[in-house]
Amino acid sequence: VHNVSPDSPTYPFPSKAYFITSLLFSSPRLPFSEAQKKAILNWAKELGARNLPTLGAIKKLHTGLEDLMGDPTEKVTSQSGNIFYINSVAKAIAKDYANPLTRLAMQDYPEDSGKGMSQVFHGKKMLLDMPSPPAVRVHGAVYFTDELLQDSTGGYFIPQRFFLGAADPSIDDIETCEHSDKVLYALGRVVERTDAGFIISEDQEIILTSTFIRSFADIAANYGELDCGLTASSVKYGSLSPNPLREKSKGRMVYTVPLIIFMDDVSGNISKQWNKHHAIYMSNANLPQEMLEKEFFVRFVASSPHAPPMELMRAMKESICDAAKSGVVAWDCKYNEEVMLIPYGLFLAGDNPMQAEECSHAGLNCNYFCRTCDVGGTKEHKESAAGYESIFVSGNIRTPEYTAQEIRRQFETAFKSGASTKLQHSVSTTGIRDSASNSILNTLVELGKRLRKRTAGSQALSETAIEATLQKEFEDLLKGRELNDAINPLFGMDALDIHMDTPTEILHTILLGVVKYFWGQTAFLLEKAKLLHVFQDRLESIDKDGLNSPCLNADYICCYKGGLIGKHFKSLAQVMPFVTYDLIPTTVLNAWTVIGELVVLIWHTKIADTEVYLANLSRKIEDFLNITSQCAPSILISKPKFHFLIHLPAFIRRFGPAIVFSTERYESFNHVFRLSCIYSNRQAPSRDTCKTFARQDIMKHITTGGYWYDPTVKKWVRGGEMILSYFDEHPEQARLLGIPNSGSGKSQTTFTAAGKTTRKDVVPWKTTQCARILRTDRPGVIYHLGKSVVTHQGEHAHLDSHVIFRHPADGKPYIGRIRKILVSSDYHQTAEHIALQVFTFADTLHPSLHLPCLTLTDNEVVSAGIDLICIVNLQHNCVDSRCTDFDQKPIRQEWTETSVTKAVIKHKPTPNFFLNVYSIHNYEHI
Repeated sequence: VHNVSPDSPTYPFPSKAYFITSLLFSSPRLPFSEAQKKAILNWAKELGARNLPTLGAIKKLHTGLEDLMGDPTEKVTSQSGNIFYINSVAKAIAKDYANPLTRLAMQDYPEDSGKGMSQVFHGKKMLLDMPSPPAVRVHGAVYFTDELLQDSTGGYFIPQRFFLGAADPSIDDIETCEHSDKVLYALGRVVERTDAGFIISEDQEIILTSTFIRSFADIAANYGELDCGLTASSVKYGSLSPNPLREKSKGRMVYTVPLIIFMDDVSGNISKQWNKHHAIYMSNANLPQEMLEKEFFVRFVASSPHAPPMELMRAMKESICDAAKSGVVAWDCKYNEEVMLIPYGLFLAGDNPMQAEECSHAGLNCNYFCRTCDVGGTKEHKESAAGYESIFVSGNIRTPEYTAQEIRRQFETAFKSGASTKLQHSVSTTGIRDSASNSILNTLVELGKRLRKRTAGSQALSETAIEATLQKEFEDLLKGRELNDAINPLFGMDALDIHMDTPTEILHTILLGVVKYFWGQTAFLLEKAKLLHVFQDRLESIDKDGLNSPCLNADYICCYKGGLIGKHFKSLAQVMPFVTYDLIPTTVLNAWTVIGELVVLIWHTKIADTEVYLANLSRKIEDFLNITSQCAPSILISKPKFHFLIHLPAFIRRFGPAIVFSTERYESFNHVFRLSCIYSNRQAPSRDTCKTFARQDIMKHITTGGYWYDPTVKKWVRGGEMILSYFDEHPEQARLLGIPNSGSGKSQTTFTAAGKTTRKDVVPWKTTQCARILRTDRPGVIYHLGKSVVTHQGEHAHLDSHVIFRHPADGKPYIGRIRKILVSSDYHQTAEHIALQVFTFADTLHPSLHLPCLTLTDNEVVSAGIDLICIVNLQHNCVDSRCTDFDQKPIRQEWTETSVTKAVIKHKPTPNFFLNVYSIHNYEHI
């Protein structure tokens, strides 16, 4: 590697053969064992491949690449003696800024998005509660927060926070950022220079950063300008000192990097045998939510089958804090300059037990079960009127200071007589138990019991002597540390409030929580009434078009009703009222209608009006808890996840849409982690997984155009020309690395007929349904019949699909059924005319299902492909149509239709339908 010239087209690889072989052996989801790698290389050699590297040469190459780009893997020995490895947070975020795939998508500043929100940087924490990004560049000069500057009016100003916002149309010549509709603002205080000194205003103001003209360095260089100092009344608002980062960064631009941290327990085996590992992943929260969801942007940090989770988290915290303290010098490929990065933890994602442990909370089974507030009490209290009502509202929010104080109080109790009972009482009355220091606490308690135990023929020790012995043992256990260094490491982490920064996780709390509980109750009722087969037949008959829910396999769901996973519950929540309307009690049916509405609200990716949305969500959560208390009152006491819903609106306000702090992307990444464990000799599992992910990250970085510092030429370089263009010619290789498809997205500018059009299906215009509707005659004009058409949302709508479209007469949205698709004979991929049969809405919602009712009319219109907005899911109104008969439908096996049949509903030919407002797909148009 070190002998390859940066001018080589294959740099940093010695040859194309080395590059392609390394690429093949670096796929996260297609790993190879050593034996398989040897077999592949032998196979290629036998076929005559030239200049083929050996397996040893490939390993040597990977070692050379690590030396060139920096080996991120570091060894950690915990205070308890456990050894594990961690990949440096500093090197990971440096790669993000040096890679155009990630850097060009980042937003460097939090944003005041106005009424709505769609990203984590629209949330209250990044905008108001976090330390501001410390610097901004204006006209080539770098301005820092908490420093005096001068603006274009000649006045002085001290900025305290930088943020993006919408441009003010009343102001001309606004210099916008890279986002054309956003400008950078500064929140701070106006400063007035007087003979008595600089006076800093008590009130904060917002000004445009584009008005900055003189930085602190310019002002300080002007002899005597700062000599008058601050007035006494202004000292509390600021100072005339430079920001410490100015000297530390040495003229570089400084950015903050918020990190989403995820920790989970995951098996390292493919088999059912449990091989428990704890693993930590992270994501760069400056990236948009659409990119955070993709596997490529999830970074592996650490794992261990031996170390407990809080030891891993301590190493993670130290890696972040060390990087923040020293600053991470990286190459910014967007502006082609060196920058300094300061990482910090934004929030901790995870399932409820893991988040409870991160909060030093005793978990879901203790009396005070909520890690966010102090709601709870004894079983008798929760069953009382006042206690039961308290579950429906938030209690007093817990604080890290109080939790840390209670842990210290527990250690004081450990020295006293009867410590075991007193500690048990402390946990049961506060819900606080610190797993990080629990082993020390238990050791002291057990030692105290032995010292106080009286034996025949020996004199009992005095309480003073016992406490002295316990104090010495305590100091030995701390190994020279302070108690604060032994308890939960997250207490001392800057900008992190563990109780408010462990948001309610929607996968485990909603789908695997409350929806699962109601599914269990519903399945029990159906079995008890011997109606499960009817439910199965109806579920099989559900119209899935426009639902985007591939997990509605009725046979599987009913057969394995006790073993369903998140995707099944997500699908069921969108259709349950349509199949259970007369099979279950009204209260349970009403609960499913509220669940459907709640799931759609929670899975919003974009919120148009935050206040309206949060009011609707809070009301819907309240409705759901009320109806749950009617269906199964005791479940609200026994299952804490119902109470966790109360805090969801506050977390959405703090971090953006709930999908941002969902863990589905990390749970999916567990498969990649598991594969790395399998292809290891298990002797050093933590080191092997760190090394595997480090090498994969290096390959991803090189192949996607990332930069690194080459000490040989003493400059920042990137891969050779052949390396950078390889994925353009071989997109299948990009997919192996999990690189997002650059051609994906909904950027179609033409609306095309999808699928193959049969040239034999030529029809004259005058014979078409469109001609009959439009009542026009076009002699000699012919069309082809299309099978499907691409909507504005990029979906394939087939014949008889239901779509939302803009009516050609008034431009308003309507719902219609596609009857015919006419494809231009000149442009074979353009759908020119679509015949649609129009639906009309009833005046009121359905009395029992509370859904919009539609009627299929005889009114037909012809629309252009460009007017089709999206597919929408409709369900036949079997309630009023009384569809009770069944047909037998042949089952397909092995691509063949068999003589085996299954029952499906025979819908009566009525024009009555329901609009499925529980559909998550295209909810904003619905």
